[in-house]
Amino acid sequence: MTVLYGVPADTPDVRPRQSEDVTRTGPADPAAAKVLVMLDAFRGPRTVLGVTELAHMVGVPKSTAHRLLSIMVKGGFVRKIGTRYCLTERLFEVGTLAGPTAVRSTGLRRRAMPYLTELHAGSQDIVHLATLSGTDVLYLEKLFGHNRCSPTAVGTRRPAHATALGKAMLAYASDQQLAPVMAGPFQRFTAQTIHSADRFERELERVREEGLAYDEGELRDGMHCVAVPILDPETRTAVAAVSLCSFHPQSLRRHATRLLSMARELSRAAV
Repeated sequence: MTVLYGVPADTPDVRPRQSEDVTRTGPADPAAAKVLVMLDAFRGPRTVLGVTELAHMVGVPKSTAHRLLSIMVKGGFVRKIGTRYCLTERLFEVGTLAGPTAVRSTGLRRRAMPYLTELHAGSQDIVHLATLSGTDVLYLEKLFGHNRCSPTAVGTRRPAHATALGKAMLAYASDQQLAPVMAGPFQRFTAQTIHSADRFERELERVREEGLAYDEGELRDGMHCVAVPILDPETRTAVAAVSLCSFHPQSLRRHATRLLSMARELSRAAV
């Protein structure tokens, strides 16, 4: 497999859409806004970028991009590697103090770790903890062994409709959270990806009935996942989800009971 800047070349390019608070800047925007948009440009699968690429992505002249990068280098947030740039560990340090409010304020991430560790030890498969962020799944934790890698990493996003984690949370999401996903588009990553609102709604109904969500090679060919939601015990909406992923789908069904039990216990702790 070809690897480009630490990311498998066959990993789907699912750079998140620009959010409402991080938009393209214009000539009248303050320098601080441009710096934030440039930092946001590093969120994609390519983590080492050149000045020309960044200028194009942010929508500023190359000279402006070079000036802003110099400021970020001096501040210790960006490092220059040859003629290209990457984020530094300083952002990692800051990032570990942040996180979705519903997860951070309840200590859910900390409480979930023993369960995730036990699940990985018992299955030897890939384990994820994630939350919903807009129309995407945001990965908070990942445990994996020596088996084939998956196109996921802590701090990255994947479209919710193409993942078991996303289905598990959207089945118990508020109307406000669900509406943008149902509005589409349903981007296709493999032949198995659900690509219509009607079919996706039927899938969410099934998840509500069974308590389990599945990804049958919908994000990456050959990779199968099963996920359970972690619910707020008062609102009964999903605050996070846990998934188990494998390239050997027959192994996942054996852990369904354990996943459901884990979801119940963590849901009680999500207060």
